[in-house]
Amino acid sequence: MVPFGIRCFLALPVAARDEDARVLLRAMRLWVLLARSCRSPRPAIDALLGPASAALCRLMDEAVAAWPDPFTTFPPCATSVSPDEDCLLALVGLARQGDRTRFEAGIADLVADSDRERLWAAAGRLVAEQAGLGWDQ
Repeated sequence: MVPFGIRCFLALPVAARDEDARVLLRAMRLWVLLARSCRSPRPAIDALLGPASAALCRLMDEAVAAWPDPFTTFPPCATSVSPDEDCLLALVGLARQGDRTRFEAGIADLVADSDRERLWAAAGRLVAEQAGLGWDQ
């Protein structure tokens, strides 16, 4: 895995990512777009993620609250990935692998300890919901 500090220079374009990552990215972008326009993102996310939509909404709530700057996403039709989107997708991937050490190390300089704990829990819930499993921290 590429160190987080240089990920923004190496972000894969949308087309080079697997289908699961593209769907998750689309859901993240829709969440931000709708939340910024004071609309509930839940119906659109439900259509994309089904039962995992509540977990994604929770993850996005936690990420937006924890990020030191406004969370940057590109429009849903963009072919490239923002550094924040790339970071969050990488964090979900690390949660999927159960790699808490690299998860925390990857954002240690970005967010506070308590925020990392909440992000880990939210990413784990999303992964579990996507797999149809329970989440045991």
